[in-house]
Amino acid sequence: MKKRGSLRWKMLGSILPFIILAMVILTVISERTSSNLINGQISDRMSAELNANMNKINGNLDNVRTMAIDLASTVAGTYQSTGMDEYRGVFSKVVDSSDLLNGSGIWFEPYVYNAGEEYIGPYWYKDESEIAETWDYSNADYNYFDQEYYKTAKNLPEGEADITDPYYDSTSGTIMSTCVAPIYSNGTYIGCISADITLGTVEEIVSQIKVGNQGNALLVTSSGTYLYTDETEKVENAENITADSNSSLATAAAEVLKNDSGIANYTEGSKKYNVYYATIPGVEWKLMIRIPQSELQEPVNQLIRSMVIVAVIATLICILVVLLQVNSIAKAIYNVKTFAHKLAGGDFTITKIQSKRGDEIGQMSGTLNDMYENNKDIISRIAEGSNQINNASEQMTRAAQELSSKFTSIQNNMALVNDAMTSTGAATEEVSASVAEVNESVTDLAREVKRTTEEVREIKVRAEEIESSSKKAYTHATSIVEAREQDLEVARQKAEVVAKIGDLANYIADIADQINLLSLNATIEAARAGEQGKGFAVVASEINNLASETAGTVDQIKETIDGVQDAFKSLDNSATELLVFLQETVTPDYNKFVGVGKQYGTDAQMFGDLFERIDDMVGTIHHSMDEVNIAVQSIAESAQDTANSSSEITETVNGVSDTVSDFSDLAVNQEDVVEDLNSIVGQYKL
Repeated sequence: MKKRGSLRWKMLGSILPFIILAMVILTVISERTSSNLINGQISDRMSAELNANMNKINGNLDNVRTMAIDLASTVAGTYQSTGMDEYRGVFSKVVDSSDLLNGSGIWFEPYVYNAGEEYIGPYWYKDESEIAETWDYSNADYNYFDQEYYKTAKNLPEGEADITDPYYDSTSGTIMSTCVAPIYSNGTYIGCISADITLGTVEEIVSQIKVGNQGNALLVTSSGTYLYTDETEKVENAENITADSNSSLATAAAEVLKNDSGIANYTEGSKKYNVYYATIPGVEWKLMIRIPQSELQEPVNQLIRSMVIVAVIATLICILVVLLQVNSIAKAIYNVKTFAHKLAGGDFTITKIQSKRGDEIGQMSGTLNDMYENNKDIISRIAEGSNQINNASEQMTRAAQELSSKFTSIQNNMALVNDAMTSTGAATEEVSASVAEVNESVTDLAREVKRTTEEVREIKVRAEEIESSSKKAYTHATSIVEAREQDLEVARQKAEVVAKIGDLANYIADIADQINLLSLNATIEAARAGEQGKGFAVVASEINNLASETAGTVDQIKETIDGVQDAFKSLDNSATELLVFLQETVTPDYNKFVGVGKQYGTDAQMFGDLFERIDDMVGTIHHSMDEVNIAVQSIAESAQDTANSSSEITETVNGVSDTVSDFSDLAVNQEDVVEDLNSIVGQYKL
């Protein structure tokens, strides 16, 4: 037990420091990883919060810009034909319908709206529940031409609007800002529209931004003037964040004003703050969310505390598991040691080790069990083998005696074999002489067959030449017949043209008859006309003469065509007879020549094949006779070898007889060895 305890504490002492170190490293890595992850998530959340609220603020401001641009466009198109009463209705409705607007006005360039007035600047504003109108700013004392909003509008292109930096209005107690849009007519600047914005809606949006328990929002202008903070006096006093009494905040604010977005930090008292900021497009206001770092770090601290608790619990569990595993290993090793000790003493009556472990100790237990089984089996087999060797020794002694008597009989039989081999040698010499004579006859036959084969090959070549020449002649005659048939067919087709010419001649003759008839009618009509028809009568007479000449010419054409057709028929009949002669007489004769040449070649091929088979048979006979000669010589040699071997066998039998005697002595010695094996096996318990 002391040894097992020692092993347990040694293993625990070697493993535990690594477990604790791994837990510490895991905790540190988890803290850093989670801190980076949480900071990244916080940054993403802050960016999303800033973007969402910026979009709300910018959406409200865009509505005001759009409204000012629409009013400027309306005035630009109607100022020459619209009175102030109509503008009062339009602007009053716009101001009353918007929660962002406190008032709106039209500010014309000198003498544009009214040629006799330099200042035209009506202003409509909310007065409690009504919309009031004032002209108090339309004079030289106020001189709106020098006001910042008017100058800003004059520098803007057509279709755009701009929002001035906010300011605190002590009269209304609210933060105000002015949106201006220029009025252009035919590309000429004629004034501007102003819309005063109450930033109460913007303040409400910013005031509702809450992140975590202590995170809140700030809104400052592009120059750093407070627009919203939970310290309202800073807004009322129009304080600048860069001049804040907290120098750390002022430094952070200077960094914020330089950049469009990012993260800054400052210290207030004992607390450190992170400031996440972004810029509202179009007005360049800075929206900031500040939150204590302690609140941001709280999830990381909570995770570290949880990791420490988990590490302590995991370490305790590891200690318990190590102790249990070490006890199990020590017990298994003790069982293996006991089993091996008994085997070393030669005790094979013990039971095998019972182990269900799958580790190295389980494998070692299985190996010892295999060794136990194998050794027990070997020793048992040695015991059985010693008995079998004893029995075999007795059988070997008896077999040796029987072999001695049989070897004597073998020696007598070998003498008879020697006599028989001598007679066989004489017979093989006679057979060898007969085989030589047959070989000479076969050689003569082979020479005759080769000469005849060469002659047959020459006959075959001549037959192939005749067949080839006949085929060429037959092919040439056939091609001539086909060509002449085609030429004859073409000539016949051309002859049809001659027939068509005859048809045309008949048609011309018919036309000439009709012309002759018409000329006759024309002559009659000319005679009826008297003097007026004499000229026409002359024309009719000429037409009649022309028709008569045409009829004569047509008759000559018909005679010529008949002669051509008769000549062509004679030529066609001659060509047909020639083609018939070629097809029925010349071509068949050439075809017969081809058949004769082919049959001649076939017969030559048949003779060649026959003599080749005879040549093959002669070669086979010659080869067979060579093999017979070799076999006879082999028989003679075998007979001589057998005679020599019989002498050697006789000597070997004598030697084996001596060996059998030695074998008998060896069997006696094995009996002594068996007694020694029995004494050794007796030391083991089976």
